[in-house]
Amino acid sequence: MVELKQKTRWERFKGVLTPIFSGEPASGVLMAISVVIALILANSGWAKEFHEFWEYPLNIGVNTAELNMTLHQFVNDGLMAIFFFTIGLEIKREIIAGELSNLKKAMLPVLGALGGLFVPAFIFLILNWNTDTVSGWGVPMATDIVFTLVLLTLIGSKKAPLTLKIFITALAVVDDLCAVLIIAFFYTDNIVFESLLWAFLAFFILIGANRIGIKNPFFYGAIGILGIWIGFFLSGVHATIAGVITAIAIPAKVNLSEQQFIKNIRNLIDTFEKTHSTDTVFMKKNQLELVGIIRKAIQKTVPPLQSIERVLHPFVNFFVLPLFALANTGLTIKAENLELLAKPLSLGIILGLVLGKFLGISLITKLAVSLKIAKLPENVHWPQLYGAAAFAGIGFTMSIFIGELAFESSEYVHQAKLAILVAFILAVALGTFIFRFFVKSKTG
Repeated sequence: MVELKQKTRWERFKGVLTPIFSGEPASGVLMAISVVIALILANSGWAKEFHEFWEYPLNIGVNTAELNMTLHQFVNDGLMAIFFFTIGLEIKREIIAGELSNLKKAMLPVLGALGGLFVPAFIFLILNWNTDTVSGWGVPMATDIVFTLVLLTLIGSKKAPLTLKIFITALAVVDDLCAVLIIAFFYTDNIVFESLLWAFLAFFILIGANRIGIKNPFFYGAIGILGIWIGFFLSGVHATIAGVITAIAIPAKVNLSEQQFIKNIRNLIDTFEKTHSTDTVFMKKNQLELVGIIRKAIQKTVPPLQSIERVLHPFVNFFVLPLFALANTGLTIKAENLELLAKPLSLGIILGLVLGKFLGISLITKLAVSLKIAKLPENVHWPQLYGAAAFAGIGFTMSIFIGELAFESSEYVHQAKLAILVAFILAVALGTFIFRFFVKSKTG
């Protein structure tokens, strides 16, 4: 029997911290802290300095070429393109081998997502028709998957099983895809087609590179930034769309089969075992070479799409999204601002997110299951789905993002953000209420 080596104090310390500071729960907490900090600063004596900080001009240039943007734009147009890139990778992965890979599995989350898109938009349009704020119809259509999964995790596996989380993740992927299309087609003005042509030329270069077997992520990153992102930024189409476009071109397959990998690794391990070890803690040169070959063989078995996604997720979850929250939720709240919650714009967003998302997802999925078009995920019952549908009313990241694009008036943007925060609180309360009083804990 092989005796396992006792863990060092550092390894035990990492073992405690890793589950805490990994995945959606920690990211959601960090985003919530960012929102609180932004609200405190925006309503303190440093409010002016806080807002001026995000308007600090950045000049990025090489020789005569120059990009001019504020720090706020850098976060929203630059860093958020990385967020959209990870969304693109998730969409591609789900379509190739996930919940959206076949019609039967995809039907329920797709229909639920569509219901959660159209009903909120319909409610908003009813309340804002023939007003200056009608352009905000896209704001209540979004779902923030990070916060939704955080809340389902906090509810616990006895009430929110893994299959429910998989369903709501697939639904959010479809939701994100639709949001990207809405931004591209409805919130884009004055397109410069020469720049757009440059972006798509770079895109087809990446497609060609994928076809001939180039796997280097740095190559795709360089062409994605210098070609696609800059092209979209200068074209007038929102630059974050470049992230999704680039993700389409990322290789999702490897040339080495699982059987070949196992055979190669076994041969390498056998060769390593035959080499004579030294009397010191150091390896011999031929052993180091073998370790390097083994490491490269392991790397070749992981598709570039998965390896890039794995590397970027912590950066997006723990830096990009909290920074976005900090830059975009600094609302100066006054007594007269609260009166704005009764305006059509605020009511459209709040009712659209809280009521529209809940009704849209719940009714469409119920109808689909009743007509036997789709079926509920394993171990999921209707009260659990209703609770998840309520949590899907948290629009936050994508809602704020679309709100920034939908309105030219800073007053309307401010009003929309306030309504999104109120909807956040109400959606959390509704979902928690359903799970608390209508969902029974699974025992055993």
